[in-house]
Amino acid sequence: MLSLFSGTENERLRLMRASQSLHDYLQGCISATRTLLCVLNQHLNTSVTLEPVGGGVSIGESLERLLRAVREMHAAAEQTDRHVRKVARQDLYTRMASPETSLQEKGAIIQDFYQDTMGIFVSVGGPVVAMLLQNAGLPEQLEAALREAEASPVLCLPMDALRQSSEKLVMALSPCPADRGPAGETAAGSEREELPRTAVSPAGPRPAEGAKNSPFPGTGVAERLWGCLPDVITGRCTRIALVAATGHLEEACQALASACKSFQLAAATAEVYMALIAEQQLGTGGVAH
Repeated sequence: MLSLFSGTENERLRLMRASQSLHDYLQGCISATRTLLCVLNQHLNTSVTLEPVGGGVSIGESLERLLRAVREMHAAAEQTDRHVRKVARQDLYTRMASPETSLQEKGAIIQDFYQDTMGIFVSVGGPVVAMLLQNAGLPEQLEAALREAEASPVLCLPMDALRQSSEKLVMALSPCPADRGPAGETAAGSEREELPRTAVSPAGPRPAEGAKNSPFPGTGVAERLWGCLPDVITGRCTRIALVAATGHLEEACQALASACKSFQLAAATAEVYMALIAEQQLGTGGVAH
C-alpha cells in the first residue's frame, strides 16, 4: 500500500540505501570485533567474550555489548602495551601504531621489533596486538558515536529490521499509528504490525476529516468506513513518515560510520600483522617469563 499512496520511487530507494548502508556498517563492526577478540584471545591468552549481537537484538543494545567487549579488550591489552612502550624504540612503536604504514614497512617493522625485543617477549604476536588495541581508540570512538545517536529511534530496532521492506521500515519508525508499541517491538515481526486497524471506534467516525478525504463524498457509510481506515493505508501520514524514517536512518549512519570503519581498520591491520608474523615464523606468544 505504501508504494501506491506515498513517496516517489527515488524516495523509497533512498530509504533502502540508508537502511542497507547502516546494516553494512553495523555488520562490519560486529565482524571486526569478533576478529579482534579472536586475535587477542589467541595471542595474549585472554578469555574476553562477546554477548549475542545483531539479529533480533536491538541496534542500541548490540552497540552497548560491542562497547563492553572492546573496553574489556582494551583493559586486557593495557599491561602488555605498557611493557612494549618501555622496551621498544619510540620511533619503532610510532611506526607500528601508525595507520599510514605500508605493507612493506609493516614487514620490516616486525623484523626490527623482533630483533629489539628478543629475549624479552616469547614472540611478537601478543605485544603487537596489544599495541594496536591500545592505539586504535575504539572504546572512545564508539562511546562518542553512541552519544551522538542516543536519541535516534533507529537504536530501538532489531538489526534484522534493516533488511525488511520499505513499508515495514516506515511502519517501524513512524510515530503516526497511535496504537502501535515501540519501534523495536513492531519491527521484530509482531503479528500486530500486519493487521490493519479497521475496527470502527465506539465513538463513531472521525470528524469531517473523513468526509473531506473520502473518495465517495456524500455517502455516509463509505465516509464512516474511510474515516476509520488507518493512516498507513489512507496515505495521510506515509509520505511524511517515509521521509522521516529515511532521515533517521541517514543520521544514524552518519553518527556510527566513523566508529564502525575504525573497528574494521583495526581488525584488518591486526590480521595483516599476524599474517606477517606467521610468514616470518616469529611466533605468537606474549611476555617471556
